[in-house]
Amino acid sequence: MQNVESKAQALVDTHYNPKPLPIPAFLKNLSPEQYSQIQDTRPLWQNENTPFQAQFYLPGSWFHQPEVIREVVNGKVRPIPFNLGDFSFGNLKVPADLPSDLGYAGFRLLAPLNTPPNYNEFISFLGATYFRAVGKHAVYGTSARGLGIDTAQPSGEIFPYFKEIWLEKPQAGAQDMVVYALMDSPVATGAYRFTIQTGDSTKVQVQATIYLRKPVQVLELAPLTSMYWHGHGRGIIAGDWHPAQHDSSDLVMANGNGEWLTRPIDNPLQIQATTYSMDHPVGFGLIQEDRDFSAYQGIETQYQRRPSVWVQPVGDWGKGQVRLVELPTNNRDMDNIDVFWVPDQEPAPKKPLHFAYNLRFFLDNHGLIPLAHPVGTYLGDDPKTAGARTVVIDFGGGALTKLPGNMPVKAHLTAENGAQILSQKLEWDAKDHFWRVIAVIQPQTASPSNVRCYLTLDKQVMTNTWTYLLHAAKE
Repeated sequence: MQNVESKAQALVDTHYNPKPLPIPAFLKNLSPEQYSQIQDTRPLWQNENTPFQAQFYLPGSWFHQPEVIREVVNGKVRPIPFNLGDFSFGNLKVPADLPSDLGYAGFRLLAPLNTPPNYNEFISFLGATYFRAVGKHAVYGTSARGLGIDTAQPSGEIFPYFKEIWLEKPQAGAQDMVVYALMDSPVATGAYRFTIQTGDSTKVQVQATIYLRKPVQVLELAPLTSMYWHGHGRGIIAGDWHPAQHDSSDLVMANGNGEWLTRPIDNPLQIQATTYSMDHPVGFGLIQEDRDFSAYQGIETQYQRRPSVWVQPVGDWGKGQVRLVELPTNNRDMDNIDVFWVPDQEPAPKKPLHFAYNLRFFLDNHGLIPLAHPVGTYLGDDPKTAGARTVVIDFGGGALTKLPGNMPVKAHLTAENGAQILSQKLEWDAKDHFWRVIAVIQPQTASPSNVRCYLTLDKQVMTNTWTYLLHAAKE
């Protein structure tokens, strides 16, 4: 890691000069579906009795930045020769003059995960500093990034990229895979160490050192990127017949003061950024709550198998904010959800910022949230009052699972910014043992209301705090 940090520190004093790969038109013009037909057929470390293998991506479609990828064997760095013959192109019509020195645009790792002894892909690094992972029986969904800069700012977002990668060859029987990366951008450089384990879930330990070339508007640590189109009365459906289409349903946050928050994700009509101030955060993440096929009805998309992703800081991150950015979309192919940590103070230019965190990509939420929590959010318009919204919140899990319905559970519901709570009631579902809050709320026409709700029993908090930015119903 020290060698990569030295490279990042030296890089910050140089002029930023990216060199996009000279990509032939055949590759540059490929759609994502066509690009996915290109496969590396000869994995690195194949037949070498290693617990992991690596495959590589050609440049093409949206991926134009070069990555110099090397392997580290017993402490010594070796080049990974490029061989165009290692790649198959499916049913694409490949021109005869395709260059033989294209180089690499990214890589993915494989392990005997789902169908041993066969190796299965479980993590992919491709494009900018994006990477995404799956555990056993999951499919790709939410992505992570090494760093985000100025998301949803008027000046435009800046996308750092990994320009050099080192893959540490694992020994036989190793439980984890180590990857080093050198990051570059017009405004920041960085050094990264990823320690990756896979199984029922995939865990990534991230150690990073960032150097700013110059100040930025928003420095974004541990960013996650996901997609929310519609579902549960939220988002713009525009004629789609599926009951829901999204990679994640909720943002969950754990503050250092012991409070847990659940914020259902939305697909707004306009760009929407919401901040949650925190001190000594315990974690945050994007959760896919519903795991039933019937909730999505997507035979191809399999949203019930998209992983939740949790960020757990290592060390004290101090004061800052979790920021959620929601962009409007009308299709499932656009990632429109960003969430990240913004520290209260960014480092001065050329001064190192060291930070570390653990990522977990998982299907089973069991054990993550200590309290009962919102397991469903449904929104609708109230037909009796112009602008009013019907809000339905289901709380389940935790101690609520075995709590009888005759217990004096109380709902605490508040609405800010001049909104009026016109009615509310609390119901108990005896079959599935959850509590349902049903409320009619009338926000001000000009400004949304921050609505919060949680349950107590004999003054003891029983659940996460549900929070949402509620807009008035449109005519």
